[in-house]
Amino acid sequence: MVNVLLMSTNTMMLLGLMVALIVFLVLLTVLGIVFIVALRKRAPVIKVVMAPPAAQPAPVAQGSEQMVMDGVEAPAEEPEPEPEEEDEPEPEPEEDASSYVTEGKDRVHYDRSFTAKIIQLKDDSKEWYTQVKNELLSYQKVKDRMSWKKETFRLGREAIARFVVRGKTLCLMLAVEPAGFTGTKFTVEDVSAVASTADTPCLYRIKSARRAKYAKELINAVMKELGIKKDPNFEPQDYYVPYEGTMGLMERGLIKRVVTNSTRTFEIREVSEAEAEAAASQSENSAESK
Repeated sequence: MVNVLLMSTNTMMLLGLMVALIVFLVLLTVLGIVFIVALRKRAPVIKVVMAPPAAQPAPVAQGSEQMVMDGVEAPAEEPEPEPEEEDEPEPEPEEDASSYVTEGKDRVHYDRSFTAKIIQLKDDSKEWYTQVKNELLSYQKVKDRMSWKKETFRLGREAIARFVVRGKTLCLMLAVEPAGFTGTKFTVEDVSAVASTADTPCLYRIKSARRAKYAKELINAVMKELGIKKDPNFEPQDYYVPYEGTMGLMERGLIKRVVTNSTRTFEIREVSEAEAEAAASQSENSAESK
């Protein structure tokens, strides 16, 4: 009898362990599926890790910085870059404040295309645009497409870089994690919260010749990570376009005039019955006189 009870108890314990194991496996499978779905929904960006400059560099390598990517160190012969100037505050919306004017009682918004913004940039910015665009297109299989708001560079179907114009500043956006450049000479911004460009979350403002050079270094880091080589038959082009006024660009369809809202104001307040009757009487008299 005792043996039967022991066997029954062991059988129950074994069944309990099997049930617990099955529940655990089911939960693990569900969590794995959720994790895979979350990864697929996330924007495919590249993680490039840049090593911060050493606190106390050796005498021979003084004034130099090293870039670490996949365990490979870049040569440290380049002189240390000068500290970058502080960024001047710029309007965050893609349209600058001068895009809004008042015409009569209406507020008019001039919606500038990316092409129009490039045309109306300063000559220095147009030169930097040419340099960085040629750098992007010099790699194999990289193609570009210009839309109303931006210019996108793709490798197959994946976006690897974009140009946008913020205010009067040309900006390069890359498909890399911005956190990888913390503590380096590259002052980048995280713009992953913007849904339309979430796949290129790293924004770099090109405001000087030095920054144009750094932008090309960023591109080189991304291409090394992707294993993309330069096209030996690539021939750089000059993308400079002369300045044109707003009216001429409107005639070409590169700027749209949009009435956004009226600037007329109204006073809302409580009135007495006598005032309401007087206002109604005045309105009727005005209508009769017409």
